[in-house]
Amino acid sequence: MVRAQLPVFFAALAACLALLAPTVARAQVPDGLYALNRPASAVGFTISASMIFKMKEDGSFKDFTGSLSYDPASPADTRVDLTVYTASIDTRNAEHNELLKSSDFFDVADFPTMHFVSASTAALPDGTFSMTGDMTIRGVTKRMTIPVRLKHDSVGGHQSGALFESTFQIDRTEFGLNGLPKWHGVKVSISKKVDVHIAIATTIAAPK
Repeated sequence: MVRAQLPVFFAALAACLALLAPTVARAQVPDGLYALNRPASAVGFTISASMIFKMKEDGSFKDFTGSLSYDPASPADTRVDLTVYTASIDTRNAEHNELLKSSDFFDVADFPTMHFVSASTAALPDGTFSMTGDMTIRGVTKRMTIPVRLKHDSVGGHQSGALFESTFQIDRTEFGLNGLPKWHGVKVSISKKVDVHIAIATTIAAPK
């Protein structure tokens, strides 16, 4: 029963970011580069909490839009701009979803989106990237650097797309996600740190 009640409270905290399916996904990329593959992309989160026992819960956001520019010949020029719609939070519980949309958490009426836009990307020796950008949640913007892994897909021996993956943490309290959830009148202890999971799938953009 505890497990059934908690996810909602945790979902809002992922801001993650967060980072992490829109009605329409837009991609703005130069000729021969990569375009956003919306159906294969995802934004999710994991949060830890405790009351009588410790537990972890996962959740996701179902609606986001964005653009991605990636040139295999110049990976340091990679640029990402993502907007996540907070009202699309999904904890598989309608009552909890409404709570997370309230002013105690995401306040979707006043802050309908979360946003991440990259400012610079560094290609590392191990083949991963270090991406620095601005994360905005509930009107609070923080500059942060996140790790990015790139995987290439191929069909018939020819490269057909790429998958950009990132898992990082945010401190929910820095973005004003400070609601105090309760279960049967008892406060639930929620970790300040939230793990954000982002997977951005791409396909090779058609020449113009």
